[in-house]
Amino acid sequence: MEGAARIIGKSTPRFAKVISWKYAELSGEQVVSDLWNNHGLKVSKKLVQSVSERVGAIILAKASNWNYRLPSLLAEVSSIGISRDGTTIPIRGEGYKIAMAGTISLYDDEGKRLHTIYVGCSPQKGKATFDATLEREILAIKLKYPKVTYGGIADGEKANWIYLEKYTDYQILDFYHAISYVSEYSKASFDDPDESQIWLDLSCEQLKNQIGAAQLLQLEMKDYAQQHNIIDKANPVTKAVTYFTNHMHKMEYHLYDLKKLPIGSGVVEAACKTLVKQRFSKSGCKWYRTAVDAILRARSLILTPGRWNQFWNKLSRYGF
Repeated sequence: MEGAARIIGKSTPRFAKVISWKYAELSGEQVVSDLWNNHGLKVSKKLVQSVSERVGAIILAKASNWNYRLPSLLAEVSSIGISRDGTTIPIRGEGYKIAMAGTISLYDDEGKRLHTIYVGCSPQKGKATFDATLEREILAIKLKYPKVTYGGIADGEKANWIYLEKYTDYQILDFYHAISYVSEYSKASFDDPDESQIWLDLSCEQLKNQIGAAQLLQLEMKDYAQQHNIIDKANPVTKAVTYFTNHMHKMEYHLYDLKKLPIGSGVVEAACKTLVKQRFSKSGCKWYRTAVDAILRARSLILTPGRWNQFWNKLSRYGF
């Protein structure tokens, strides 16, 4: 009878939708309080958690079979930016571990963001589940938009580029990570703060807008290091030279701007906060991995416009 009624963890689908939405946003205690004070429903925290975990398991089970429609967009898609990043959350008995966030953002021909797909996964060694989940989303979007320009945007983490270069035409180092190294170099190489700031402002403007600026800036910093015999790897001068040397081919910001590609990884960095941190870094929180995964799966659907209701409509139509 439960199967025929499509009971989800001792809850009807309609109530499971309410509970899992609320638990994706609020603590268990807050959900229990909200249901009692605002809806006159008395439920236990254990029920809230078990229903939410069951919903998360269904989302995961259907991930490889169900496709979601994009919402109506205000303009034609010209380019797509793909990013991945990680942020720490407290896991019971393990300390802080890295949960992953990924974004696929659609842009028009003026570089305006039209839509973003969010992907999140709980901490896992090797990140295989996250990478596979993000790949499914990438391949689905490439089927719909095979001819647009794809850019991978991330910080300097090597694993990001090993993954992103497989799916993107251009690999773009986050501009703000790049200029943070330039800023530290500037502080270390100028005695006068005013001169340091003038040089920094000019260098950042050139890096963003001029062809070959990254190469010229790298040479200038390298020459300074050699002239002053700076070889300490921890010195900001050396760190800046090394960073630019390693990522030179991902710093053609003038070209990316011409193609209206994003040069900042702000979308995925914001996802680390809105998708992960806002829910999992509340005061006193420690998590089991199963609970993290269930909530992240739900939050990914909630944050991606149109997907939450599509999921429940499909569940009503096809079952689980």
